[in-house]
Amino acid sequence: MRTVEGTDIAGRGATTTLKTPWGDAGTLRERKLQPGRRLPAEEVARNQRERLYAAMVAVVAEKGYEATRVADLLELSGVSRSAFYDHFKDKEECLLAALEAFVGPAIDSIVGEGEDHPPTEERAREAFEAFVQLIVDQAAAARMCFVEIYAAGPRAVEEIDRTTDAFQGFVAATLGRVRGDERMPPELVRALIGGVRKVIHTRLYRGEEDELVELVPQMWDWALAYPPPPTPLRRPRNKPPANAGPVQGYDPAERILRALASVVAEKGYPSTTIGDVAARASISLSTFYANFADKEEAILAAVDSGSAQMLATTLPAFRRASDWPHQVRGAFAGMFAFCAAEPEYTRLGAVDVYAAGKRALEQRDQVMESMEALLVPGYQLNPGVSPIAAEAIGGAIYSMIYDQVKRSGAETMGEIVPLATYMTLAPFVGAEEACTVANGEKG
Repeated sequence: MRTVEGTDIAGRGATTTLKTPWGDAGTLRERKLQPGRRLPAEEVARNQRERLYAAMVAVVAEKGYEATRVADLLELSGVSRSAFYDHFKDKEECLLAALEAFVGPAIDSIVGEGEDHPPTEERAREAFEAFVQLIVDQAAAARMCFVEIYAAGPRAVEEIDRTTDAFQGFVAATLGRVRGDERMPPELVRALIGGVRKVIHTRLYRGEEDELVELVPQMWDWALAYPPPPTPLRRPRNKPPANAGPVQGYDPAERILRALASVVAEKGYPSTTIGDVAARASISLSTFYANFADKEEAILAAVDSGSAQMLATTLPAFRRASDWPHQVRGAFAGMFAFCAAEPEYTRLGAVDVYAAGKRALEQRDQVMESMEALLVPGYQLNPGVSPIAAEAIGGAIYSMIYDQVKRSGAETMGEIVPLATYMTLAPFVGAEEACTVANGEKG
């Protein structure tokens, strides 16, 4: 059996241990309450639950959520099977409870005091620094909550998405006080949070969380670089494209990729089987295996295919405009037109890819990095913009796409062209010009 930081994950012969918010994983059996002591039932239950939370963090760190079994949690924690099922229906409920126990106090440490005291820039920055430090100190738990959570199904993802809502009001109030302007649109605040969240998520799944402490000043400066748009951003109302109908493709491989995107959009990646894909593509299993070794290889190819087609639409639109700000708007118009016309590829790349594992995320990030290259002219115009801006803006745009797909469907993606344009341009050219270009007006 493999080990995590020297710990035998089954708990046998552990000498060094994985750190969790509920104690070192190798000490969980030692913390089992001794029989015969007349302890309150609440204390016994708390002890068992905390040992299970810690075991969840450790096992998921070693095996991933999808491969984690209840038996693994019992072996490491020393909690009996009957006690486990007294607390939780299944491993998903255990994960959700651990998530709440870890994330809840972290969120409260940032937003809780603001309920009684107006937020200030100093307090907000200190809270943000403390939150990032917690992520670094408890990297295994943070990785479980912000990376592995996507393999746990829609309930778990919704729980994490709700944390964004908890931050949003606090961030809006803080930015309003710093700027002396309370007009910050909620969708812009949510995009800012999404940009920071993406920077954190990327470092976590790459195992590079130690970089986050050094990046705090850059992330903070980037977030403060956005004033409210001087005039409201107009949301275009484009008619959604007609449904393309049955799965199409130029060859069996393309049919498989489109079928995969279609099935994953309905069932989610973890629940999708190769049989489902073959049936949707109207091919045999032997045809699937003639083209792809397994489901993971197919989804990597699907992300690559969808991304290549999206870039083939985006880059010509970028090059057609006469100046960089309008090139940015043209690129988003082209990109989101593709997204609306290819909703299943869009959902796969924006939402379902999170559950597909590290290789799929790395594949997705290569596309994002190629899009970040389009910001090079912005740095030439304004070299003083924060170095993290390109990555954070990419994350903010990605979070907009994620939210739009989940809220209204990919077919409505054209609605966010102005917001994406303003989000990209404002740090480089200022709010006035960014707003003018975003609304499609002549400067």
